[in-house]
Amino acid sequence: MLQTAKTHDFADSAVRVVDLKDRSSFSKSPYLSNELLAAIAETLHKCEQSLIFLNRRGTARVVFCDKCGWQAACPHCDLPLVYHGDTHVMRCHSCDYKAPSPTSCPNCHNASVVFKSIGTKAVASEIERLFPAARVMRFDTDNKKEERIEQHYDSVHKGEVDVIVGTQTLAKGLDLPHLGLVGVVVADTGLYFPDFSAQERTYQLLAQVLGRVGRGHRAGQAIIQTYTPESPLLNAILAKDWEGFYATEIAERKAFRFPPFCYVLKLTVRRASSDTAANAATAFVQTLEATQRGIVIEGPAPAFHEKVQNKYAWQIIIKASNRQRLVQIIRGLPSGWSYDIDPMNLL
Repeated sequence: MLQTAKTHDFADSAVRVVDLKDRSSFSKSPYLSNELLAAIAETLHKCEQSLIFLNRRGTARVVFCDKCGWQAACPHCDLPLVYHGDTHVMRCHSCDYKAPSPTSCPNCHNASVVFKSIGTKAVASEIERLFPAARVMRFDTDNKKEERIEQHYDSVHKGEVDVIVGTQTLAKGLDLPHLGLVGVVVADTGLYFPDFSAQERTYQLLAQVLGRVGRGHRAGQAIIQTYTPESPLLNAILAKDWEGFYATEIAERKAFRFPPFCYVLKLTVRRASSDTAANAATAFVQTLEATQRGIVIEGPAPAFHEKVQNKYAWQIIIKASNRQRLVQIIRGLPSGWSYDIDPMNLL
């Protein structure tokens, strides 16, 4: 039988890793493993706090029809709408477009509309269902001003909240003396982004989350749910092997010529249609190839968020060993272009 939980030492905390692919460990909840639920129950019995982390907001990240494949998307940005169960509203987190949740598919009128990929609201609701006597609070950027962690920090710090559910807003800067458990619902979410910094960001975030427990107040435990329990990244986090992770990451960046082995400039053009944006980007690439030396041009290509507020975006990535060459390109940008030099990411 597949063993789904392995134990590691992390400071003063015991860390168990649960394989999300083994659904036999999720007989009581589709989101929270039996191991995590047992740990929450044990922590409640000891009158300690649990922090349940998921870096996704909302109740469902994808709303679609399982018959014709229709998916709810923002009409202005063409991004998936996120469903929020507390208000029964779908929302675009780019332009803040809102729409009521559908009761049937607007395309084929099928009544079976599916809500997939959970967020923090769904996790909080699930914990409230399974532990009705627990005091549960959710903290993320969807909170209203009066619901934010700053407004409730004293109650959280004193242990008056039993289970804290949240995103990266809870990952660092909090001292929780009553915290006995950290649970990571899906450790892999940050790795799904097609960006050179995804692994580094995931390492930092998970290390910060695990650092909330076992900070000298009491011994604690942590449970990490992941689709890749044997990944070198996760093993480096659990071993607190920053040097080993750095060596692997820096070798990969050198091989594919990413910072710190070059300087990067991201150029973006926005137009009323994808074709006109693509044409403008292609024409500018041709100009750069004819006039610039000592640079590497990647693209043009549609931006990660291709449509935002009714405008289509195409981007060009330029790499150079001499930063001044990128500054010169910025000075000669045509009107209607935006730039990001030394970007934190390429999304």
